[in-house]
Amino acid sequence: MFRIFSCLTVEHDWRLVLLAGLVCFVASIVAVSIFHRAIAARARTRLIWIAIAGAAIGYGIWATHFVAMLAYEPGVATGYGIVLTSLSLATAMLLTSVGFGVAAGDSGRWRPETGGVIIGGGIASMHYLGMWALEVPGRVAWSLDLVLVSITLGVCFGYAALAVAIKYRHYQGTLAAAVLLTLAIISHHFTAMGAVHITPDPTRATDALSLSPGVLAVAIAGVALSVLGMSLIGVLADRRLASRTAKFEGIISQLSDARQQLEDSQHELQEQTLRLDTAINHMVEGLCMFDADKRLVICNERYANLYRLPPELLRAGTPHSDIIRHRIISGTLKGDTSAAAAEQQISKLDALPVNAVSSRIDEFADGRLICVTRQPMAGGGWVATHLDVTEQRRSEAKIAYMAQHDALTELPNRVLMRARLDQASAITRNGDLHLAVLMLDLDRFKEVNDTLGHPAGDLLLRAVATRLRECSRETTLIARLGGDEFAVVDYVTNPVVEAATLAETIKAALCEPFDLGDHQVTVGASIGIAVAPRDGVDSDVILKSADLALYAAKAAGRGAFRFFEPELDQLIHVRRNLEKDMRKALARGEFELHYQPFVSVESGRICGYEALLRWHHPERGLVLPGEFIPLAEETGLILPIGEWVLRAACTEAANWPSDLTIAINLSPAQFRSKELVSIIVGALAASGIGPQRLELEITETVIMHDSEAVFAALEQLRELGVRIALDDFGTGYSSLSFLQKFPFDKVKIDRSFVSELASEGEEAHRIARAVVAFAVSLGKTTTAEGVETQEQLAILREEGCAEAQGYYFSRPMQASGIAQPAQREAEAAICAA
Repeated sequence: MFRIFSCLTVEHDWRLVLLAGLVCFVASIVAVSIFHRAIAARARTRLIWIAIAGAAIGYGIWATHFVAMLAYEPGVATGYGIVLTSLSLATAMLLTSVGFGVAAGDSGRWRPETGGVIIGGGIASMHYLGMWALEVPGRVAWSLDLVLVSITLGVCFGYAALAVAIKYRHYQGTLAAAVLLTLAIISHHFTAMGAVHITPDPTRATDALSLSPGVLAVAIAGVALSVLGMSLIGVLADRRLASRTAKFEGIISQLSDARQQLEDSQHELQEQTLRLDTAINHMVEGLCMFDADKRLVICNERYANLYRLPPELLRAGTPHSDIIRHRIISGTLKGDTSAAAAEQQISKLDALPVNAVSSRIDEFADGRLICVTRQPMAGGGWVATHLDVTEQRRSEAKIAYMAQHDALTELPNRVLMRARLDQASAITRNGDLHLAVLMLDLDRFKEVNDTLGHPAGDLLLRAVATRLRECSRETTLIARLGGDEFAVVDYVTNPVVEAATLAETIKAALCEPFDLGDHQVTVGASIGIAVAPRDGVDSDVILKSADLALYAAKAAGRGAFRFFEPELDQLIHVRRNLEKDMRKALARGEFELHYQPFVSVESGRICGYEALLRWHHPERGLVLPGEFIPLAEETGLILPIGEWVLRAACTEAANWPSDLTIAINLSPAQFRSKELVSIIVGALAASGIGPQRLELEITETVIMHDSEAVFAALEQLRELGVRIALDDFGTGYSSLSFLQKFPFDKVKIDRSFVSELASEGEEAHRIARAVVAFAVSLGKTTTAEGVETQEQLAILREEGCAEAQGYYFSRPMQASGIAQPAQREAEAAICAA
C-alpha cells in the first residue's frame, strides 16, 4: 500500500491524474447507460448497443490509462510504441464488449460474475499491453504480488458494477454502477503502476515524443470527453426516444388489442347467434315469443311447420290474434272452424293471466295432442313452447295399463282389483247389494307346468282366463292375482245362492278338458268365497276372508268351494302359531325319532327299522306328523328338519348290528333342493355306516314334480350304493311308468290295500290281493305296510310278500327300545301266524 501511495504522490502529476479520473467516470456513465439500452433492446439491436458500450468503455479505459501514464513521472524520458498502443485499445474494446454481451444474456445463472471476470480481464489486458508499449531508457521490473492484486481489483469491481447495472436500471443505479466501474479501472491502474520499477540505463535509447506530455494529455482527454459526451447525449436522446416510442407502441398495442377484442366479440356474437338460431330451429318443441303488445317477436321452424303458418304470419310484429285465427279457420285444431269459434278462442286466450305460467293441451284434427306452455317475461309478453305429447300420452296410458293388468292373460292384476274392490265395497255399504269375492286356485297346475313345460302352463292360464270371461257378466270383475290364482268379483242380491251358483259354473267350466295343442289336460279349481259387507268392509279384510275360505276349500280336497266362516280365522291363527313354534322346535330339541321294524315274513327276523318323526310340543304335547309335516313342506321348514332326521337316524343306526338297515322318508321339497345328495353323503360320512344300509323311501308325488331332476338325483344316490324304495305303491296313476324309468330296490304296498286283504267285501278283497300279487310279480323286494292281524300276514305269506311292517309286530318305539325283546316279539308273531 505504501508503494502505491508513494507512486501516486511522488511519481504522478495530480492534474493529469484528476483528468484521467474524469475521463474514466464519464466513460463509465456512458457505457452503463448504453448497457441498459442494450438490455432493453431485441436480439440484433442488442448486439449493436453492446458493441457501442464496449467501444465506449474500451476507449475510456484506454484514454484513462494514457492520460494517467502521461501524468507518470518516473524520472527518465518516456515514449510509446505505436503498434502495442493500438493493440491495447482494440483489446480493451473487444473484451469489454464480450463481457457486456455475456452479462446482458437472457439465460445463465452466473452472468454478472462471468461478465465481470471478462471485463476485469479486458482492463488488465489493456493496461499491461499499454505498459508493454512504454519505451524508457532503463530497465522495467514488476512486483508480482501487486500485479495479482490489480487484476483481482479489476475483476471484483467489474462484477459489482455489472451486478448493480443488471438489477437497478434507474438513474441512481446507473450512477452507482458507473462509480463501481470507475473504481475497477482506477484501482487496477494505480495498483499496477505501484507494481512497476524503472531502473535508468543510459545504454538503452528511446524515441521521445516531440509533443509536451501535458499538451498531449489535454488533447487526448478532450477528444475522449468529446466522444464520450456525444455518446452520452446520444444515449440519453435514444432513451427518451425509446421511452416515447415505447409509449406510442403501448398505445398502438392497446388499440390493436381493443380492435382484436372487438373483432373477437363480433365473431363470438355471430357464432352465438348462429348457435342460438340452430338450437332454436332444432328444438323438439315449437317456440314463439310475443311482446307486451301481443305481437310476434320470433319463432322457430318447428312452430311454423306445426301450425302450417304462411310466410306473412311469420314476420315480426304479426298480431297473436291473426295466428290463432289461422289455426281455427284452417282446420288445424280439432273442432269448429268458423270465425265465431276463432274469436271465442282468441277471447279465451286473452283472458289468461299475464304474470302467471299457464299450460293447456290442444288437440289437432289429426288426433295429435300438443302441450302449450306459456311463460311470462319480465318486460311484458310471453314465451310459449308447443310440444307434441301424443306418443307420451299413449306411452303413459300403456304403462298405466301394464301396471294394472296381467301381461299374460290381460286380466286386471291385484293392484287394479284392489282399487275396483274398494269402489264396489263403498257401493254395498249403503244398499241392498252384496259383493261376492271368489278366490280360486287351479288344481294340478304345477303338474302340468312341470311335465309339459312353462309354455304349456302359459297356454293353460290364458285358456282359463277365457273360460272365466265366458262365465261372467258385464258387471263381473275377473283378475289374475299371480301364479295360478284368480279372483272373480260380482254384485249379488242373494249371496249364498248366487255366489254358490257362480262357483259351480266356474268349477264346471274349468273341469272340462283344455286343448293345449299337442296335449289335452284336465284341471279343476278350489274356490274360496267371501261376501261384503258381511265378511269385511274394506278390500284387505274381504281378500283375507276369501283367502281363508280358499285355504279351507283346498284342505277339504280338490274341486271344492267353501264360504268364509269366522272359525276359519281362528284356524289360521292356530296354524300360524304352529308354524312359529315349529321354527323354534328344532333348536330346542323338541323333535325325536321313533323306529318301527320291518320283518321277514318267512323267518321273522328283523331286517331293519323305519325312522318316524315325532314332535313333543311343550304345551300341546304330542303333535301328530299329519298336522305339522304338510305345514313344514309348505313353509320350507321340511329342509332343515329333513336334514336333521337324516343325520340323527344314520347316527343311531351306527349303534345297531351291521345287517340292519335304516329306512327314511323323503319329501318332494327335499328333492327340489340341490343340496340333497351332498347332505346324504355328509350324513353317511359323519355316522360311519355303509351306504347299502340306508334305504330312502319316496312317493309317486316326489317323482311327479320335476321328474327329470328327481331321476338324476336318484341315479347319483344309487351309484353311491343307497337303496331306493317306492312308498305307497298302488295309490297313484303313474306307478307303472315310473317303475319302468327307474329300477327301484323295493316296493312298499300301501296300508289301504293291506287292510282290505281280510275284507268281507269280495271286490275290495280281490283288488287288494291283485295289487299285492302284482307288486310281488315285479321281482323286487316287497314290503307290506299296516299289517295288524294274523290273517293279513297269512295272505301276504301266501302271495309271496317278502317283508311286513305294522302294529302286529311292533308299534314305533324310541331308540332305547330297540333290543332283543323286539326281535323275540317279531319271531313269536311269525310263529303264531
